[in-house]
Amino acid sequence: MRPRLLFLTFAAAIWLAPFAWGQSETAAERLANPQSVVENFLSWQNPPNINMDIAAEAMAINPGLSAERRRELARQLKAVLDARGLIVRVEDIPTDPDHVDERSRNRYELFPVRLPGIYLVKSGERWLFSRETLSVAPALYAETFSATAQYLIGNLPAIFQTRFLGMALWQFAGIFFLLLFALVVRTIGEFVLNKIAKWVQKHTPPKWDETIVLESVRPLGFLVFTLLLLAFYADLQLPVRMNAAIRFVLDLMVAVSLLWLSFKIVDFLCDHLLRITARTDTKLDDQLVPMLRKSLKIFAFTVGALVVVQSFGYSVSSIVAGLGIGGVAVALAAKDTLANLFGSVTIFADKPFQIGDWIVMGNVEGTVEEVGFRSTRVRTFYNSVVSIPNSKLANTDVDNMGMRRYRRIKEVISLTYSTTAEQMQAFVEGIRAVIRANRYMRQDFHEIHFNGFGDSSLNVLVYCFLDVQTWSDELREKHNFFLEILRLAEEVGVEFAFPTQTIHVDSFHGDKPRTVGKKRSNDELAASIVAFGPGGNLSRPHGPEFTVDGKKVDFTPGTAPTRGVE
Repeated sequence: MRPRLLFLTFAAAIWLAPFAWGQSETAAERLANPQSVVENFLSWQNPPNINMDIAAEAMAINPGLSAERRRELARQLKAVLDARGLIVRVEDIPTDPDHVDERSRNRYELFPVRLPGIYLVKSGERWLFSRETLSVAPALYAETFSATAQYLIGNLPAIFQTRFLGMALWQFAGIFFLLLFALVVRTIGEFVLNKIAKWVQKHTPPKWDETIVLESVRPLGFLVFTLLLLAFYADLQLPVRMNAAIRFVLDLMVAVSLLWLSFKIVDFLCDHLLRITARTDTKLDDQLVPMLRKSLKIFAFTVGALVVVQSFGYSVSSIVAGLGIGGVAVALAAKDTLANLFGSVTIFADKPFQIGDWIVMGNVEGTVEEVGFRSTRVRTFYNSVVSIPNSKLANTDVDNMGMRRYRRIKEVISLTYSTTAEQMQAFVEGIRAVIRANRYMRQDFHEIHFNGFGDSSLNVLVYCFLDVQTWSDELREKHNFFLEILRLAEEVGVEFAFPTQTIHVDSFHGDKPRTVGKKRSNDELAASIVAFGPGGNLSRPHGPEFTVDGKKVDFTPGTAPTRGVE
């Protein structure tokens, strides 16, 4: 019997040791430094060793407050910290009796970001909760807990106070009914919003407002569901660590719902912009809208992340300042990326090309498929895709074939030396007539001339332009134009030359050498010269002329056609 009694006495001593040790400390010792104050404030309100008188000692900065009022303020402040999931890391609190903050004040803030009004100050030789803390504690308590819910909880039958798995039965019931209530409100809200949007869509002309309402129903319902949980979960009076986990999840849910809603709004606005840009002539702004969509979503995600970080108690201003300091290093490391980004801005500002244009840059030739933040994608004519950095595009000559008003044809047609002057003139004038007859040819400018004596041919310059929009049209009309030239040559009776070498056998052995040219006297030669001079009967300074029904055949640009087309 005696050993059992000794064992029980020893166990009781161990169990009561912290309580006895705390009671043995003096109030001055308990209030000597910030860590001791917070530790006694929290520990003496946790079961089983509850002593509200010691916990309320830190509320003594206002001597006019009664002991009962100080105990009530201590209880309310502890309840606020627990309900909001604010876990106090006692080991990180300073133990220096003369602690000063960064502004050289004897002051310590428990949660500078999430609860800036809750802090300790040094009053004489004691550290106490400030007067501001005592004044804001009741307001924080009323803001955190619902008076109606607290009244209902306080009047529950005793059976609901039965504890199971560390929680009271009413807490399990409260979790179930809170989730059910939030789901019902969300369902009703989504139903009402859908009905409103459909009614507006049915009774008003088509507008954008009902569309955005329909797109926003689900994210708004999710947001309402999350906000209801966030508003009432504290009334369940769950343990502080469980509340911290719940608050973490609910803050993430709020951020996700707002991000979801913002993405829906961004998508709607960008779709509206796409409909506007589809009516413009340029196609580059069609590519600008997807870039704007990505930028807005990245911005929304960044803002949401910063809000979540701030809700967890971190200082966003410190993070932004740190990013500013590290921005220089990042900029140096990512200078090529930044150069490409500014290159894309230059492309959209100057618009040297648009989507679908045929461009030539260095050894790259193809059609523009996409302009992004970093690079521009070009589909080559052998169907590969080349990604060109935007910084390179912004600083390199780009030949935009897609911006051509006309497609040039430049050919030198070689005729044999057997072609007579009349045939040459007829052939040249015939090509001009072919151009005049083709509605896809530029009519105000072309150059068709007998242009030179080649080694084995008489050369005709054909310099004209096609008025077409695509490469396929260009090839088709060039094909038709060349076919007309072939038919014309056959009709006029000229032959196309090709590089040849002709060997003339002057005479065989024993024969007389052949006579070259006509035998003319000096007087006859002089007469021929005069005949080709001004006013001479052989003079044709403007070339041979052809007439039809007494009218000169002339198809040079700027002249009225002889017949056929206008």
